[in-house]
Amino acid sequence: MEQFKLIYIFATVLQYGSMNAAAPHLGMTASAISQAIRKLENHYGVKLLNRTTRSLTPTAEGQQLQQYARQLTDWHDAVEREMGILQTEPEGEVRISLPTGYSAVEPMKRTVQTLRHRYPKIRLILNENNRLVDLQNDTDIAIRVVLHPDDPDSIARPLAQWQTLICASPDYLREHPIAQPQDLLNANWLNHNSNVLLHSFKCLGLPETLPENRTDCPDSSLVAREYACAGMGLAVLLSGDVSPLIENGQLSVVLPEHKLPTRTLYAATAHRTQSAKVRTVLDCLMRCFGEGKRLMPIVFTPQVNPWAV
Repeated sequence: MEQFKLIYIFATVLQYGSMNAAAPHLGMTASAISQAIRKLENHYGVKLLNRTTRSLTPTAEGQQLQQYARQLTDWHDAVEREMGILQTEPEGEVRISLPTGYSAVEPMKRTVQTLRHRYPKIRLILNENNRLVDLQNDTDIAIRVVLHPDDPDSIARPLAQWQTLICASPDYLREHPIAQPQDLLNANWLNHNSNVLLHSFKCLGLPETLPENRTDCPDSSLVAREYACAGMGLAVLLSGDVSPLIENGQLSVVLPEHKLPTRTLYAATAHRTQSAKVRTVLDCLMRCFGEGKRLMPIVFTPQVNPWAV
């Protein structure tokens, strides 16, 4: 590896015609360059440069080495150019892992629409799953919802803070009114995450036992939300997920005077420094979810259940 560096120095000297001229481009002094050339000559056992007070030219052996040195510098310049493009031009695929059903939430729709309009060279790959993700290899950005992060493996940027809500359709509530927390024990439930449901019961002072009258749809808040809209029971959902449905009257908040925990939505990456395409997507996510400017990035691993309590 050291020989590559010495050959690169040799090629740069020939490119600029003198050691003094090459020094600023190499970030070295002329004397350090001279020592590097001597080391290269000692390694090959030949003289590579003819030096006079006015000129510097390659010897016959130096001309042979120069041919290979040009290939090395061309390769180096190409790598620098391509890697520079990755840091400056938002272009290429960006893989986002997000909880099941979250591709359909309004802020995510706005993110996709904004990127399509402003950055058509970025292509999003939205992978909905609630499993562990590999931010080093399989995913560029992981969107997850938790009460609070607790592992120092990754960098998480808070996107929004969403209130936990118990929701049902107005039709269901007319037939099965809920006046106090105890009424929840006999209600029909649409259970997409048992930990979330039991934690909600705990916050309301209820027994931490799963209700008998429930339909389980593990890891699918989307199914729970749709069935709740259809009048089939209660579901524990997040405000950012259901706010349009509450506004248009498809869902109502049950016992709104009893506040359940606020959860934070995070966009996590493996590293703080990102390519231009990933930085662009992160910035767009933070704008579209609306809370990013008020929340500071923190250290966090997204490799958890997105609704883990």
